[in-house]
Amino acid sequence: MPRPKSDLAALAVPKEDATLPATPPGIAEPKAYAHTLSLRLTAEQYRRLRRYVAQVEERQGRRLTHQALIEAALGEYLDRNGG
Repeated sequence: MPRPKSDLAALAVPKEDATLPATPPGIAEPKAYAHTLSLRLTAEQYRRLRRYVAQVEERQGRRLTHQALIEAALGEYLDRNGG
């Protein structure tokens, strides 16, 4: 005997653009990334990265992601080296 199909449509809540909250002031809109890269780190490099991020977060009192840190570092490197 086949299992009865559940009516999931009754559980779904439709999304409406008007109900989505606006991005709070001072927060950048999410970027539309075109490519994903992987970065291999040694255990020591990863520990240093985590320690650095924790120190910056403690000083600034706000969250810093590894993604944001690496993007900033890459941008500075490319600016310095004509990229």
